Amino acid sequence: MILKQKKIINLIILTFSVLLAFSGCRKSRPSEEHRVVIWTSCSEFAQYIELFNSIHKDNRAILVYKDNSALSLPPAKDELLPDIIVDSWLRTDNLKRNFRSLDYLFDNQLLKSDIFYPQLLESGKKNHSQYLLPVSFNLPAIIFSNENKDLITDNYTLTLQQIREIASPFNQKNKNGNYTRMGFTVLNNADFSYLATKLNGVHFHDEKGQIAWNESKLNETAGLLKEWIETENTSVQVEDDFAFKYLFMPNYRQVTSGRTLFAYTESASLFKMLKEQDFDIDYRWIVQDKKIPISDGFIMMGIYKDCTNQVGATEFIRWFFQSESQRQILERKEAMALETEIFGISGGFSALRDVTEHILPVFYNHLLTNLPPTQMLTVPQILPPRWDSYKTQVVEPYLRNAISASDPATIPSISDLEQEWRKKVFD
Repeated sequence: MILKQKKIINLIILTFSVLLAFSGCRKSRPSEEHRVVIWTSCSEFAQYIELFNSIHKDNRAILVYKDNSALSLPPAKDELLPDIIVDSWLRTDNLKRNFRSLDYLFDNQLLKSDIFYPQLLESGKKNHSQYLLPVSFNLPAIIFSNENKDLITDNYTLTLQQIREIASPFNQKNKNGNYTRMGFTVLNNADFSYLATKLNGVHFHDEKGQIAWNESKLNETAGLLKEWIETENTSVQVEDDFAFKYLFMPNYRQVTSGRTLFAYTESASLFKMLKEQDFDIDYRWIVQDKKIPISDGFIMMGIYKDCTNQVGATEFIRWFFQSESQRQILERKEAMALETEIFGISGGFSALRDVTEHILPVFYNHLLTNLPPTQMLTVPQILPPRWDSYKTQVVEPYLRNAISASDPATIPSISDLEQEWRKKVFD
């Protein structure tokens, strides 16, 4: 709660500084038609806008904070219309409803398609026309102490099966038969069980306003995780008891303390942590069938269909998607030494390959040994704007129930949990 309050306070300060810089003296203030309005939930864009405004006098940008931009479309009556929207959950089956085509950026050589990770760029298309541009993304990772590095069989990635096979021999019990070490606790992080559904082809997705998935793959995934726990860690209850007793600390301490071999995390948390302090840990990307799933809420950018300043929006986009601009963003962030350090560009790896592969490692040295492998990255399914809430309150509880129950037939179905979720969200 304290961290969240600090983030909000810093966002207010940063946003105020942007607005103050924008207002300036009345003589130098750009006319309303030269103002670029940017809707976003990404607080760090306040810094980017301030940098953009410092070198662009004709088109000045302002930030309008939206907790979830997709849920604010279409804009309310008399609301300040956005020119640019930057956020998660902007992809839909009908991109034309909210965004303008960006094909002209490539047709006129204002941007080149090969600067982006191709899978991410493709995900912003509809009917071969580009509507959204990828900004940043994150990946699932497994961390471990360097003391145990010799136990790890691969230099770059690990599959679920490899994690299981390496973790199991690490388990240790005392003379009373109680675990004092456990290689990996499957249910200690609810996000890991959800990740397993993505790796196993469950494919949660938005289908005409409803959540759909592969039911047989979902049951298969729950069964695989249940069998993993019962075979390697005795039972869900024993695993829970161990986690409660020993794994109450941050995940990096879990592995450096020697209580567990592996802990699950994502790149944003991993490199933010390593930036704050050089912990003696290493990491591997989690892979299945030579694919690494990109985290669901990756950030994209588009020009709003009814924008009033497409020229200014184009200028901002052209500036933002230059390697040199993002280098300046990172250098400025480093110089400011903000307390709320946010990883990379907009909280993740840059969607510009050159920035992630050649510029980010200068600021995050641990990337030098294990960069995201381009050919393995896979984009998530199209998901609704409230997906994070649905995943947390419906999918993950269902998985835990299915894994924990002696008889899965006795647990609430996803439909039951969804009904309760809808009452909380919509009633």
